[in-house]
Amino acid sequence: MNTAGGSSVDATALGVMSRLAQTLLAQNGAELSYSAVKGNVRELLVRDPLDSLLVITLGGSYLFYLAEKDRNEKVTSIWDAVVFITTCFSVGYDDVFARTSSGKAIASFVMTVGPALAAKALDPPQAPAVPDESLAVQKAILAKLEAILAALPESDKKG
Repeated sequence: MNTAGGSSVDATALGVMSRLAQTLLAQNGAELSYSAVKGNVRELLVRDPLDSLLVITLGGSYLFYLAEKDRNEKVTSIWDAVVFITTCFSVGYDDVFARTSSGKAIASFVMTVGPALAAKALDPPQAPAVPDESLAVQKAILAKLEAILAALPESDKKG
């Protein structure tokens, strides 16, 4: 099903997805080490699981449709792509299979993170992670407050 022209389209699409992922994952000038990327992915996905699920459903469906249309007889509309992507979040009961490299990459991503994300979709959003420096400052403030409290005369503590 993949023609020579189709594989160049796949290579271009995969390159664009890779650059987009690098841009999204390397926030605030962060390095692109495995550990930094892993942390950024986790933080992006768990910040608000329902939003993440919606973005992956709509974005994944759109990208899957673009990758598979005209090259996969089972993907004739955006709704075929939506059904395929949403089944990737659970049991994958649809009869659509990715035929292009781009479609396979998109499906692999959704099948990897989708089930865990779907399981947490109704959890409340998490507070942003506190940077290590902020935590150290908060601990120093707490220590000072405890020292002040310890220095107060016993009569001031009761009243």
